[in-house]
Amino acid sequence: MYRQVNHHAFVVEREFTHSPAVVFSVWTHAEGRREWFRGPDDSRILDIVPDERILTAFMTSADGVPITASLATLEFKTGDYGTQLKYTEQIAFLDAYAQDWHDHLQTRIEGSEALFDAFEYYLETHQQKA
Repeated sequence: MYRQVNHHAFVVEREFTHSPAVVFSVWTHAEGRREWFRGPDDSRILDIVPDERILTAFMTSADGVPITASLATLEFKTGDYGTQLKYTEQIAFLDAYAQDWHDHLQTRIEGSEALFDAFEYYLETHQQKA
C-alpha cells in the first residue's frame, strides 16, 4: 500500500452576542455539549487558557484505519458585539484520503460550519446574554 500525507488548514470564524466567558463556558460544559455536538469527541486537550483559548488534537478513522489527524485551535476574543470565535484546523489527510483531499477538505469545512451552527443555536436558546 502506498503511504501518503496531504496537509491543509482552514479557518471558521463566528461572532456571538455573549461575552467570551459565557461562550467559553458553554463550549466547555460537558452536559450541554452533548446536546449540540454531533459525533465522537475523542479529542485530546493540549492547552487551555480559560475564556481565551483551547488547543486540541484528534484523529478520525474509517473501519479502524486512521484517515485524518488534526490540530485545532479555538480562540475566544472580545468583539464589537460580544465574542469573536476563531477556529483554525490544521489537518493531515492520510493515505487514500490524501489522494482525494479536495473533496474531503470541503466536507470537513462544511461539517465544522454545521457544528458552529448547532453551537450558535444552543447558545442562543439556552443562555442569557452576558
